[in-house]
Amino acid sequence: MSAGTFLAAMLLVGVGGGAGSVLRWGIRTLGLRLVAAQGREHLREEIGPWTTVPANVLACFVLGVVVSLIGSSGGGGELMYMMLAAGFCGGLSTLSTAASDVIELVRRHTFSLALAYLLLSVGVGMAALWLGLVLAS
Repeated sequence: MSAGTFLAAMLLVGVGGGAGSVLRWGIRTLGLRLVAAQGREHLREEIGPWTTVPANVLACFVLGVVVSLIGSSGGGGELMYMMLAAGFCGGLSTLSTAASDVIELVRRHTFSLALAYLLLSVGVGMAALWLGLVLAS
């Protein structure tokens, strides 16, 4: 990879990551606003961790579509792949927040919810990735 291509890749991954992060923030904010609009502000802490799941599932689905349509990171679509897969999907999904959410649920002594959250995140995320691959093929 030439220096110019490397610089372009860095810029595109940054742009994609920024867009994905903003969308993840928007999903969380929307979820919390919907809870507040229903007069359930007292559930804010209980609902908060669950707003990470749709962002992660959406990122897995989009990654499946990107891999199916563009392929791996080689070839002519290399920069587009980097922007969408590493940047956008990487910014939209967040393993660190999901892990933190599981720990928070455990601290609240809601072990069954923590396990359900973990299984739901991984299981539905993998199913969404597969669905993206299949639908875009």
